[in-house]
Amino acid sequence: MWTYRPQLDGLRSVAVYLVLVFHCGVAALAGGFIGVDVFFVLSGFLVTNVMLEEIRSTGTLSLGGFYARRVRRLLPAAVLVVVATCLLFVLVASVTRRLEIVGDARAALLYVANWHFLGQSNDYFAQEDAASPFLHFWSLAIEEQFYVVFPVVLLLLARRARRRLRTTALVVGALGLASLGAQLYWMSADPNHAYYGTDARLYQLLAGALLAVLLVGRPRLAESRWASAPVAGAAALLGLVGLGVLGSGLVDVVPGWRGMGATVATVAVIAGITLRSRSWLARGLARPVPVYLGKISYGTYLWHWPVILVLRELLELGPLGTVLLATPLATGLAAVSFAVLESPIRRTPALARFTWPVVVTGLAVSVVAALVVVPPVLESDRRPALRVASGTAATGSVGDEPVPTGIDWRAQLRDNGKGASCTAEDVEECVVVDGPGPRVLLVGDSFANMLGPMFEALAEDRGFSLAQEITQGCPWPEDVENRGESTANQELCRQARDGWYDEVLPELDPDLVVLVMRPRDLEGRTELGDLTSRSGRDVATVPGLLWPAMRDTVDGLVAQGRQVLLVQSVMGTGGERPLDCLSAAAQVSECLVDYPLERPASDGYMEALDAASDQVSTISLDPVVCPTAPVCAPYRDGRIVWRDRYHLMTTFATGVRDDVWDLVEESGATRGLR
Repeated sequence: MWTYRPQLDGLRSVAVYLVLVFHCGVAALAGGFIGVDVFFVLSGFLVTNVMLEEIRSTGTLSLGGFYARRVRRLLPAAVLVVVATCLLFVLVASVTRRLEIVGDARAALLYVANWHFLGQSNDYFAQEDAASPFLHFWSLAIEEQFYVVFPVVLLLLARRARRRLRTTALVVGALGLASLGAQLYWMSADPNHAYYGTDARLYQLLAGALLAVLLVGRPRLAESRWASAPVAGAAALLGLVGLGVLGSGLVDVVPGWRGMGATVATVAVIAGITLRSRSWLARGLARPVPVYLGKISYGTYLWHWPVILVLRELLELGPLGTVLLATPLATGLAAVSFAVLESPIRRTPALARFTWPVVVTGLAVSVVAALVVVPPVLESDRRPALRVASGTAATGSVGDEPVPTGIDWRAQLRDNGKGASCTAEDVEECVVVDGPGPRVLLVGDSFANMLGPMFEALAEDRGFSLAQEITQGCPWPEDVENRGESTANQELCRQARDGWYDEVLPELDPDLVVLVMRPRDLEGRTELGDLTSRSGRDVATVPGLLWPAMRDTVDGLVAQGRQVLLVQSVMGTGGERPLDCLSAAAQVSECLVDYPLERPASDGYMEALDAASDQVSTISLDPVVCPTAPVCAPYRDGRIVWRDRYHLMTTFATGVRDDVWDLVEESGATRGLR
């Protein structure tokens, strides 16, 4: 018979503070995100035990009753945190920052956050200052999706299977193995899917569920030698040590393997402290403090991430300082929510008599909050009342003007450009302007994309033809592969570079090839990271990869008789994104940007290629981007200069196109064009 185990609440407290400290950036707990893995296994174990006990005592499972309990347990606090976070971000976050998280808040309230963030290709481990305050709802979405489907599976098995528990164990085990297979597949195919995907994460919930089925189905297991005090105690202790090691920075493994290890360790801990509740570890976890912290752990988890982000918005804190402030704040908010909101709703006898009405009402509240409450709050155009000034101190008259009112910030966020791409079978797809003059081809990644509308306008103005081969995240050197992109983008990049210059480019027959890419060696970067050689060359550093790849691609174009224009790195802003600063500031001077003192080595490689051939020219757009160096204004001549910390606004680039064309002509790139 299933009864309350306080030691499991104690284990919850361990899990939630692992996640909290990890999110604060403490290096010693670089694997603290496994706290979510612990939650998954615990949830599967506890919920399955509750359902199996109901089936044992009544012969069936009330789906309405189960769903109503889940709604009363989870939705009130979730809706409160989402709405409160929206209101809080009106006070501390810029207009553009808020506009970008409207969809995140909706997804959180509708429990599809994991698929929402996966669709945005958000790397959970790359989130920094601009992280969504609703990012952590991805794990709650997976749990809710599990809660919707798994009770139906158990109910069907209870009604149809003769040997109910054995069949249930086999089905749960098979489903868990299928999910584990999905995890193993996605780990290499798409790490983001491996982290966010329900299919790749269910094995952890099902591991807890399978443990529950086995313990219920084998009641004599508790008296067997496998459940003896030494064995159960050793399993629990080894599991806890394993969680400690995996949660630390001691082991360097990808999240998928770390998650599998955490699943095994958590199963061992749960089994050990459940079978031997009088062991020293079980008794320690069952002490009043960890039990209480475990009971409010759901609220702590909900509150901790918005609290951390707000602290970062307002204060300059290190990891330890963030821990010292975020821990009591998140815990205190959770305690208040638990006492004032969660417990009363869960324990009100009147609500317990209703099942489906509670479910429908709870879902309706969540949907109304997502569609009616969240958008007008976050889409408000009011500037934040609490804000830490950023940017460079004002110098002379640079930026000495107010930020205009009436800017359509949503339109600014959508200013991305739209590049073209083609293969040998559809070469005409690359042609964007079919003019009577010389043929120009623009090749590159997102940097080429931001300049694409400018070159289109130049082609229209000056009568030349323009073709584009632009693929996001895909540098122009043929031998450079970026494995940090999704599997689909990597395949698009392969099609756009592997043999493209020899097979497709001659069909376009450009007179001038313009090569643009985001620099991969900013701030002296030498580590390869996600970059590698497409041809399999043995390279150890970024310079060792870039220089030969750039040289070989340019030499190949020169051998074809093409004129080549190399566009050097375009200065970014560093620090805060200009759109965020401008939409929160009263004066442009509050958001000034420093002119970069150092240039990436790849700019020097371009100059060397320029010097080596009369067919190669090089330009830098920085004198046009920032004519007031060493201090640069992010808004001038009625235009916002940068869209983010790296990319120019396409509207700005198009507006200064004549100045850019002067640079092109001065470089000699147009020399000899027919």
